[in-house]
Amino acid sequence: MIDILVAQIEERLGWGSGSEWSNRDFEELSDLIFDSTKKRLSVTTLKRIWGRAELVANPSSATLDILSEFSGYENWREFANSAATNTALLSKKKHVGRFHLPAIVLILMGIAILATIFGALTTRKSIDASEFEFKSRPVSDEIPNSVIFEYDASAADDLAIIEIQQSWDKNKRVAINRKDSVATSIYYRPGFFKSKLVVDGTIVKEHDVFIQTKDWLGVIERDTLPIYLKKEEIKDNNGVSVSHETLAEYGIDPKTTNVRSSLYLVKDFGGIYTDDFDLSMAVKNTFEQGLSGCRSFQLYVLYDGGAIGIPLAKRGCASNLNVLAFDKTIDGKKNDLSAFGVDFINFVSLELISKLGVARILINGEQAYTMNGPETPRHIKGIVIHFEGTGAVQNVELKSSERMFYSSGDTTL
Repeated sequence: MIDILVAQIEERLGWGSGSEWSNRDFEELSDLIFDSTKKRLSVTTLKRIWGRAELVANPSSATLDILSEFSGYENWREFANSAATNTALLSKKKHVGRFHLPAIVLILMGIAILATIFGALTTRKSIDASEFEFKSRPVSDEIPNSVIFEYDASAADDLAIIEIQQSWDKNKRVAINRKDSVATSIYYRPGFFKSKLVVDGTIVKEHDVFIQTKDWLGVIERDTLPIYLKKEEIKDNNGVSVSHETLAEYGIDPKTTNVRSSLYLVKDFGGIYTDDFDLSMAVKNTFEQGLSGCRSFQLYVLYDGGAIGIPLAKRGCASNLNVLAFDKTIDGKKNDLSAFGVDFINFVSLELISKLGVARILINGEQAYTMNGPETPRHIKGIVIHFEGTGAVQNVELKSSERMFYSSGDTTL
């Protein structure tokens, strides 16, 4: 059925056989899937599905759901149930994947018949969330950090698909056994995550996973495991930064490789909430010759249940930017976000002020954007910064109208 789905996507795209696609074709497909579903599949994942990289015996249900949605179905289950009607696509291929056409047709006919008979004989249980249990706990205070999930899903139907979703991202769903009670997962980056117990696509329970940092954590992002920087590699007299020299020490040349470096400060700051806070800092992207030429920067303010995202880039790159305004994404291709274009010759003053449910973004003292906050104030949980290439942050302050909660120049806070 995966082969049929692949064939259907190839038919829709009209690019010919995926066995002949270039890396750029897979990059374009990744972008098309994101534009259509607002969910991202990496180039590596797509190549594996198409047999162009090391195969995965059982692709995740989340991956199959996204590909099915891109093909016009609600999810993988809906596509699989209708797969028997799609075998005509395979007649255009002498050989598909690891199976010949007759074998696939016979298998699908058998599946369709069994599904019809079994569906008529079986009445699925309705889902009552109160019958399920779910909780989690990190095992350490370091990064990476493993999390123990304890659950009781015995109330689910025998045929139910039980999954744990590690965060807001549906791509991070892992299938678990209904009869088990413990599952573990590893988190390679800090953050505040809403993990979920999912039964047949329905979220029945949620639990907070809070992966904290002791101080600022510097990371060189990679498709595989991230590189964690030592404290002395990111600290300077004025703040925190990731430098060209640090990248070179790890054998990374951002002139020839797309590189993203990150700074994380994720912790319990105390009683500071989204309805009354002021976050200010001076920022600079210090890499002048990145492959894209945009020198992009992103700030995320994490809170219980979501994030605020503020981008900066060179003035000519404003169309590529997106503002995450609490629960809304403001697309730079459909909105004027030119106020977020800067030159980075000097440090840029960036401030986010939220009062009485309205948040304002100020760039170099000028108001760039306003947004409405959530009706119920949410607890602020962290600050995350991403640079294209390298960058620096100075004079970070997080305060409310009553008190200072964090200042990069005050070690007592």
